Amino acid sequence: MSQCDTVHVESLLETMAGYRMTASWAVWLPSASYDSSSDISFPDGELDAILHARSIILGLNPGESSVERMPWHNFHTAGRHNDHFLAEAFRGTPQWGAYMTDLLTEINSKSNTLDLRPDIIHRDVDVLVDQLKALEAIDPMFIVIGKSAGKAFKAHQSALASALGLPSVRWAEIPHYSAANGRVHGNKPSQYRYRVHQVLTDSGL
Repeated sequence: MSQCDTVHVESLLETMAGYRMTASWAVWLPSASYDSSSDISFPDGELDAILHARSIILGLNPGESSVERMPWHNFHTAGRHNDHFLAEAFRGTPQWGAYMTDLLTEINSKSNTLDLRPDIIHRDVDVLVDQLKALEAIDPMFIVIGKSAGKAFKAHQSALASALGLPSVRWAEIPHYSAANGRVHGNKPSQYRYRVHQVLTDSGL
């Protein structure tokens, strides 16, 4: 068991406080299931021994938000963002409590206009490495959200492995949860959960 599995959550949140406006954790208010009416804001209260870095969940980049960003707000916005799909997908799984962030730092909701030049991605991979080192993540499983993030991650996985002192990194690509990907998840959180679990099962998770 690594140190990041046993460290008190207050210390872990304090350690990562510099990323609180862009990163978050795969934990939401307790619910038997999650849908568009669920309160998926980041929970207050006792989270000791829940948050961890055994898995790192990666989106491509932060999207623009119509609401004021709050600490640990990313991936916890209700409504059209479909973040409740993520809550439903990871509910009751080992990924619950995992660290969540984005591969790129550019805030942009239009993925087709992102700056994906190799030097830009390399710079942002360095930012990701800084986060992983702060988390004391030894050999995490990366769960990458969507094909665009998967393509960018694949192209730079060797650099990430080298920075972490690993021969290779473990990762899996899950479908994106956006409404635009409705042909895959049918715009149903339960179906998205099923698709994600298929990928994680095939990856040995």
